[in-house]
Amino acid sequence: MTFMRRPAYLRTTILLAGFLAGISFGAPASPAAPAQGAGVPIQSIRVEKIVSAKIGETREFWVSLPDGYAESAEKYPVLYMMDADFNFSSGIIGGIRMAALQGLMPEFIVVGIKNTDRSKDIFPEEITYGDGSKGGGRANQYLDFIREELIPHIEKTYRTEKFRVLFGTSNTGFTAVYALFRNPDMADATIAASATLSIPSFRAKRDEWVSNFKGGKRRLISVMGENDLPTVLSLNGALKEAIDTLAPPDLTSRFVVIGNGGHVPVDSLRQGLSALFEGWAIGASLKESNFDEIRKQADQRVEKFGVPGKLPEDDLSALGRSLLGEKKSAKALEVLQYCADLYPRSADARVALGDAYRQSGQTAKARACYNQGLAIVPGHREAAAKLKELDSK
Repeated sequence: MTFMRRPAYLRTTILLAGFLAGISFGAPASPAAPAQGAGVPIQSIRVEKIVSAKIGETREFWVSLPDGYAESAEKYPVLYMMDADFNFSSGIIGGIRMAALQGLMPEFIVVGIKNTDRSKDIFPEEITYGDGSKGGGRANQYLDFIREELIPHIEKTYRTEKFRVLFGTSNTGFTAVYALFRNPDMADATIAASATLSIPSFRAKRDEWVSNFKGGKRRLISVMGENDLPTVLSLNGALKEAIDTLAPPDLTSRFVVIGNGGHVPVDSLRQGLSALFEGWAIGASLKESNFDEIRKQADQRVEKFGVPGKLPEDDLSALGRSLLGEKKSAKALEVLQYCADLYPRSADARVALGDAYRQSGQTAKARACYNQGLAIVPGHREAAAKLKELDSK
């Protein structure tokens, strides 16, 4: 049996010390209060601690917020990342931020769980390594900490969607898979990179757990390298086969093999999320001719993926303004009303909607929109100027 005693994938691309340099330690006064630093968007990072009754120790965790979190009222799905010591890096998190910016997946709040005694947390039972040393034994308590202490804290402190992803690598990849069967309500999706599934109790109970799974709609994404450890490839393949043949329809599995990759390929998280959100991207630019089709595609994201995915406010506003310029008042009103409904805290969206009402001759509704814009952003210059124009007439 193959057990990974320590991470075999320390990468030169992970510059954790540089990533965390300048971050203010301790819980913030409020989620929107910026920390100080330079070099990366430090205002989007939090470092916090929980005194865990489940494990009997203080656990530190790191929170990466999407750019613009403080300026918006949006809610975000949450990615819980084990092995944060190795995985919570500017390169890895930057990769998923870029993919979200490209419209390939939603933005996430990323919560990195720092290790204390990793060797204890990874397995539910104590196992013996080839050199006679031992590891494991408290995975159940560790998962209870995540499920009953960390997740409630995150959902109370930050604006979160009710959609969670659990990510683990190597031995914590096993922990993530184990959590899927022990506590399926912990995450809607599990991404396990090069999971080491040689644990005797898991191998003995795997098919029974798969067959009797009653955790609801859940997805497992197994990621590994083409040149990964033979036991990783074979046992992850066996788990996928068991899910494909024995599991109820709500439990599904996806296998992602990264070409030329070794154990825990550096791009595992982004590749896993790309597989999870395959079909999320909208391949066409927003235009009058495809507005209805693209709107329908975006609105169906929550049903298909479990996460709402709004069309960008800037794209909707640009289309609406273009239609106003072409004197297509009815269509402009439809687009800008949709935009205002999606972004109720946007003063600019209210002003644009007011312009559409004004062009269509509905002055009272235009005035109401401008006043709403001023209520959202007191002193909003464009809203104030438009109201002044209406008053002068």
